[in-house]
Amino acid sequence: MPSATTDEVAPQLGASKDELETPALTVDMATMEANVEEYVAFADAHGVDLRSHVKTHKNPEIARWQSEVAGGSGIVCQTLSEAEVMATNGVDDIYLSYMVVGERKLERLVWVANKLDRFATTVDGPDTIRPLQAVAADRNATIGVILEVDVGLHRTGVAPGEPALDAAQLIADQPNLEFRGLLAYEAHVKSNAETRSEYEQYCAEAMDVTQETVERLESAGVAVPEVKVGGTATSMYSGTHPVVTEINPGMYPFMDVGELEHRPFDVDKADCAATVVSTVISTPTDDRAVVDAGSKALSMDKPQRPVPKHRDDIAYVNASEEHGWLDTSESETTLAVGDRIEFIVPHVCTTINLYDRFVGTRDGRVEELWEVQARGKVT
Repeated sequence: MPSATTDEVAPQLGASKDELETPALTVDMATMEANVEEYVAFADAHGVDLRSHVKTHKNPEIARWQSEVAGGSGIVCQTLSEAEVMATNGVDDIYLSYMVVGERKLERLVWVANKLDRFATTVDGPDTIRPLQAVAADRNATIGVILEVDVGLHRTGVAPGEPALDAAQLIADQPNLEFRGLLAYEAHVKSNAETRSEYEQYCAEAMDVTQETVERLESAGVAVPEVKVGGTATSMYSGTHPVVTEINPGMYPFMDVGELEHRPFDVDKADCAATVVSTVISTPTDDRAVVDAGSKALSMDKPQRPVPKHRDDIAYVNASEEHGWLDTSESETTLAVGDRIEFIVPHVCTTINLYDRFVGTRDGRVEELWEVQARGKVT
């Protein structure tokens, strides 16, 4: 166990946000709740389930709340160990959107499945189907299975059409596997679309491919009860297609600079609930200030840089591990050591993963303390 230090003392509930030691990861709860309500309303209006991806925050309390407000639709996990954390902390319906490989891991998967009211995992071909069947049979278990179809991302997933039919029939033939449907993750759209109309077009094209595959399976006698799609950027586009039964966004409660830059027509600063509060620690020149939030406080795994939440006259231009460089040449006011600046995080999923705890605030006061319980759960 690492040695405890004084910084591990939790902030006091009700304390001012201005009293937090920095860098501090915070979430504006009213904004988070409004974002979630927007996606719940969309799902209700279009007759699809909202099953939230919890790899973003890795916290069972938030996961349970998301499932409850969406009508008990369950959650999505990206790793088996994330699912283990959720399953042992009151979540009873989990979809694992990842291929599990290796006998030991598959034994863990069966353990998780047996703890839950409802569980499904993901496969994309014989090499992930047959080993799962073998372990499930050995443990006398029946495992729900979703087949991932590659609709354009070209990461994992079986090709649409006949290859998908062959894989679905193989699943259906296994005595200890239950074919539940398809995953059609259209994340390539976010990389390619630049306008709302392009999002609409590219998502519709991916869903048309999905529908053609569903029709092929069903005409061959393989029922497809579920079609899972969507990240935060695409769910409200793909989710309008009649083939879709469920959307699986993850970042949507919090948003980040990536969403802000990719979809300025849908997301603005006011929608970004997750921020890192920093403190100016140096003002070495008239046009430069340095804050205490560097790459260990704000994940820099993507090209985006942190964006000041409440200012447009300064820019975060460079980072080392514990330092953030600010260009203040256009600043309307002079920054001083001790000033605090709040940044929208570049990538919320990997930023939360840097912290042991993050803070929920309302009206500038601490209201919730959330442990990142599935932090480091990568197996």
